[in-house]
Amino acid sequence: MGDYTVCVDLGGTTSKFSVFTSDEIICQWSSPTPENNIVDMIESEIRNNFSNLNLESTDFKAVVIGVAGIVKDGIVSYAINLNLRDYDLADILESRLGIKVIILNDVNLQAIGESSNYSSLFLVTIGTGIGAALMINGHLVEGYNGWAGEIGHIYLDSKTPEENASAKGLVKTAQNYLKSNNDDSSLRDFETFTAEDIFNQAKSGDAVALKIVREVYFKLGKLLAVICSAFDPEVIIISGGVSKAGDLLLDIIKEGFSEVAFKNTEILLSDLREKAAVFGAMKIVEDGITD
Repeated sequence: MGDYTVCVDLGGTTSKFSVFTSDEIICQWSSPTPENNIVDMIESEIRNNFSNLNLESTDFKAVVIGVAGIVKDGIVSYAINLNLRDYDLADILESRLGIKVIILNDVNLQAIGESSNYSSLFLVTIGTGIGAALMINGHLVEGYNGWAGEIGHIYLDSKTPEENASAKGLVKTAQNYLKSNNDDSSLRDFETFTAEDIFNQAKSGDAVALKIVREVYFKLGKLLAVICSAFDPEVIIISGGVSKAGDLLLDIIKEGFSEVAFKNTEILLSDLREKAAVFGAMKIVEDGITD
């Protein structure tokens, strides 16, 4: 067994690759995720960088892949954005590469990375969609079907967090509000706007943008309080692209959380962000955390 590991963060739009040893990231790169032939893309990217690094398959311990979808026992049971269903990605790649392949849900992989500092945590990623993962006493909780922690699909007032608190959901919520109300807002000056634009306008004092952000993430905070009541994590970590909104997002989530929570659980923004998956892969190959 070699000294190197490949980490693949397989997203619906972009796939991020990292090659590392036990104590050093050697190189990182990204590639568009194709609608089809995902195995061909992964194999090609890894083999090309074998050549670039003057390495062979025998130099590698494993390939660790985080998949944006539901994974159970190494099988991708459902990944809508990747067009994969009941797909044994690990077995197929192992036969092609001659290297051990480990498959996890992408947020679960990130949670393992975050667990270097906390043994019990609930990780929420807020980006294009919403994902979450739960670790209790150093062990990943996947659930019977691999759905554990998927709070994005819990209905709150007829809407799920996926529908209104993800980046896409927040934009849709703002668009609907502007169509149904005549309130003045700087958002009307945008031909199109993003979740980042909404937060920026809220920070600049736009009352409508702030109202929308508050309503959406106050509810998310209340939901996280329910999660804490059920699983009692040491900490809740907020990650993903929307987390770049910083203190405004965090303060609103904390406010909603404190309204219904019966305990004081720390809620914080991830320091690792995009590096969490790589640290998760490191922990897996060094500690065998998923064994």
